[in-house]
Amino acid sequence: VAGPTGAGKSSFINMFCGSELKVGHNLRSCTTAIEVASCKLEGQTIVMIDTPGFDDSERSQADILKQIADYLEFSYGHGQKLTGLIYLHRISDDRFGGIARENFRLFSKICGDDAMRNVLIVTTMWEEVHQEVGERREGELMNKEIFFKGALNHGARMCRHHNTVLSARNTVRELLGLSPRVVQMQHEIVDECKDLPQTAAGEELQSELERQAKDYHQRMQDLQEEIDVALARKELLHQEDLQSLRNQLTAIEAKLLKVQGDVKKIKADTRRRDKMHGNLWGRFFREPDRRWPPVTYIPDRTCSM
Repeated sequence: VAGPTGAGKSSFINMFCGSELKVGHNLRSCTTAIEVASCKLEGQTIVMIDTPGFDDSERSQADILKQIADYLEFSYGHGQKLTGLIYLHRISDDRFGGIARENFRLFSKICGDDAMRNVLIVTTMWEEVHQEVGERREGELMNKEIFFKGALNHGARMCRHHNTVLSARNTVRELLGLSPRVVQMQHEIVDECKDLPQTAAGEELQSELERQAKDYHQRMQDLQEEIDVALARKELLHQEDLQSLRNQLTAIEAKLLKVQGDVKKIKADTRRRDKMHGNLWGRFFREPDRRWPPVTYIPDRTCSM
């Protein structure tokens, strides 16, 4: 289960499984580790995997991508494939901004085109919008290339979640019976022995971070020029105005340094893969001191019908 912070990932899983994953009530992320809950539905054990959003308020995009990559590598090395991938999107959002688009682009690069047939894009928060407004936004999401049209063209589907247990179960039922698939990132890391920077998602994130760094650098130059011109002309600036410009400059510089640090993290993730076996288990036993991805397991619950 993936999606931006605040889309309702943990709530959806709790509603379906009867679990007690920590739920946030604002845009601060509560999912810091990949958490797993399970229950039985129609005689099948359904395992739900809760992942942090790439707009996590506590950690960088680079750290989150590395964590997801580690988990996908670990699970595939254990012979586990994904039957369904659920991506949650708030229909209450009045615009699909740059952060939201980048969230879905990274999700798409992790999945790959072949696995899109197992992707279900689920819109949430319908109770927060008028029906006609939600339907209009839903139509835009489905029919515009910059939103979900590309994924739908490759076999993904869309449905609505109405914040009830029945709705959550019906959503999961959409995925029952599908053949489990290897997502693109698993194939790249395990089968092709690529390091994270060489994967499609890794390349996408590097490109986005480098774009952000360029933008922040330009904004810093523009602000510095504004300050220099004002001082050279000896304009009568209020001290508060000058300090405000300097504070903006400091804030943008901090963002630039953070983005540059993320770029270095991604490029430095060049762990050698197990070339002989093509999976994680050989490395697991040869590297017992490595910190493997944190996973919290929640006991099985049986869904009453």
